[in-house]
Parts: sequence; C-alpha cells; structure tokens
Amino acid sequence: MTIFAVFLCYSDTGDIMKSYLKIIIGAVLIGGLFAYLFYRDINDSVVALTNKEYEISLFQLGVFKDYDNAINYQNNFGSTIIYEDNEGYFRVIGGIAYHEENVVKLEAYFTNKKYEYYIKKIKVTEDFTDMLVNYETIMIKTDKEEVIDKINNSMLELFLTYLD
Repeated sequence: MTIFAVFLCYSDTGDIMKSYLKIIIGAVLIGGLFAYLFYRDINDSVVALTNKEYEISLFQLGVFKDYDNAINYQNNFGSTIIYEDNEGYFRVIGGIAYHEENVVKLEAYFTNKKYEYYIKKIKVTEDFTDMLVNYETIMIKTDKEEVIDKINNSMLELFLTYLD
C-alpha cells in the first residue's frame, strides 16, 4: 500500500511540475521575445544617433555639367570654390553657413553684391560642423563686409579640405 501511495504522490507531483514547467518555459519565451524587440528598437535609435548628420547651407552661384564652364563662370566672382556633387554636377559655391543667423547674414551680403544665388542644403558630419562653428561665431559678431568676406573665404577653404 505504501508503494501505491508513493506512486500516487509522485504522479500528482509530476503533473504539477509539468504545468509549472510549461508556465516557466512560456514566460521565458515571452520574456525573450520582448527583450529582442526592445533591443532592436534601442539598437536602431543608437545607430541613428551615432550616424547623425548635420545640414549646412551652400550659397550656389551656378551649376554646370562641364568643369570648364564652371571655371569660366567662377571668374565673374570674387572668392568662390567649385564643388562636384555626387551627380557629377560642378557647383560654383560662394558661401557656406550652418547657423540660421549666418544664412541671413550671407543672404544680405550676396544681395548687397547683387549676386544671384540658390541655397543648397547638404548633409555633413558633426566634426565638420564643429570646425565650421568656430568661424561662424566670429561672423555672427561682425557686420563689416571685409571681415565677412575673409571669414567666408576661410570657411570655403575648410569645405574644400573636408571634401578631400
């Protein structure tokens, strides 16, 4: 009779253990699924933050398919650079700005010189914008055309080195 009682006890305990085991396995699977979804969401956010791009404004004075035409057009202006974009166009650039205050200042500067321009936005790295900000802080504080011209030239040269 004791063997039968032990068997019944083991049988009941085994069934209870099986139901707990099913609950534990289900909880682990559901927890694993939530952990995966949470990780994937956070991983996308971290990748987006680390690859953050910044937008600058280029004051484009002309755009050409032929490099020689761009050089000929560039000769009509003071300090400018020629920038070849990803599409194979040669853009004559007269100014660069990151902060909106300097975009407004350069708009007035080019309008005063009677230059026709188009503001082209492009994406750059954080490192480049950090270097650009050093020049822009000086440009924000001045209204002298000669100083703006010199700072703008330095920023254009900086952009050329960034492209290399």
